[in-house]
Amino acid sequence: MKKTQEIIGLPVFSVLDGKKIGQVKDLVINPEEGKVDFILVSNRNWYDGARVLGYKSVMGIGEHAVTTESENLLTTINETANANKLLERHIELKGNRVLTNRGNLIGVISEYIVDEDTGAIACLEFRTAEDESKIEIIDAKQVMTYGVDVIVIKQEESPEVSLQQKAVEAEKLVSPVAVTSVTSPEPTSLVAPASSPPAGSSDGAAFLSRSSVSFYWGKDSSRT
Repeated sequence: MKKTQEIIGLPVFSVLDGKKIGQVKDLVINPEEGKVDFILVSNRNWYDGARVLGYKSVMGIGEHAVTTESENLLTTINETANANKLLERHIELKGNRVLTNRGNLIGVISEYIVDEDTGAIACLEFRTAEDESKIEIIDAKQVMTYGVDVIVIKQEESPEVSLQQKAVEAEKLVSPVAVTSVTSPEPTSLVAPASSPPAGSSDGAAFLSRSSVSFYWGKDSSRT
């Protein structure tokens, strides 16, 4: 694994004739595949312009140099359609902002690390938005998009946040249901209510007396 600062600036040598054929100027990223597709090589003669070396043509990236089999493997940008298209997209990793899929800007990319054997991006370093002196690392597996304006990563939930959310959801599921009080009906009396005294009576005594007379008169008449 190598940081880009360990690659950019290295001389490029042709193994076939042992000649220096340029110097690494930059790395050309394939954002869909998350890897380096080309190495941008500056020429010794400024008027010849920059050329590109396909990463598949790289024999090795060591501490002191980048090696390739032959200078003939270097091509101009215009001659290499894929390299030209990638460069026209202007996707830069260093200095790009890091945005989570939840919409939080968390920092700015300061460096990234590649697998020198395959060119795959292994991880990215970024300075946090809260403290620029603090550097954190993003695993390339978290990256969802390498974009022009931002690099979108998947925000991992911390165990504490996850547990809190589950607790809130559980509380909603078991929230108490309001109980409506039901009033029992009054029991029905089997005894007929007592008759009220006739209107105009001063008290109930006279009413009872007249009722008794009628009762007895009825009994006497039934005997005759």
